[in-house]
Order: sequence, then structure tokens, then C-alpha cells
Amino acid sequence: MKCSNEVIFKGIEERASGVFKNDKGQEISYPKAYVVRFDEEVEGDYQERKVKFSGDNAGLYTRFKTLKAYDRINLIFDIVLSNNSCKATIADFTQVAKRS
Repeated sequence: MKCSNEVIFKGIEERASGVFKNDKGQEISYPKAYVVRFDEEVEGDYQERKVKFSGDNAGLYTRFKTLKAYDRINLIFDIVLSNNSCKATIADFTQVAKRS
């Protein structure tokens, strides 16, 4: 299933892979990821959001890097439903025509 939403792009950054210790002292590793920052309009007010996607998707990262801050885009998400959860991941985006 897919869904989309028009948002205001603010930037993208690369988050390196790493390791941390949890409260039980176990080492937890996490993979490289890209983090997209954008503003979403909610009932007339803008809320900043951050969404990450896989560090393996360098093609999508390269496309995001062509955007300028405050470009309006339509984010497209893949939605996966399971018995007790719902997961949304960025699949793509399209640029929205400038408003006159």
C-alpha cells in the first residue's frame, strides 16, 4: 500500500552506522541511514518531522540532494501493515509545482 503527503523539504543528512550499549550493557549496532527533515502542515500549523530511510538507497539520497531547502515535495511512502503494527518508509518523492 502507498500513501503520499505534500511537505516542505528542509534537508537531508547521512547518519553513519554505529554501536551503543543499552541499559543492560549489551552492544547494539545500527546500520547507516539517511534522515530527511521536512515541515508538515497540521491543522494550519507547521510541524517539523524527521524520517529515515535505508543507507542502501543511495539513488534516493542523490535525488534528495538535488532539492533546495523549502522546496515543496510530495513524499511517497510504502505502508506495511501487520497484525500489531504499521510501518511507513519513504519510497520516493515528486516535486510540486511552485504556487503563484
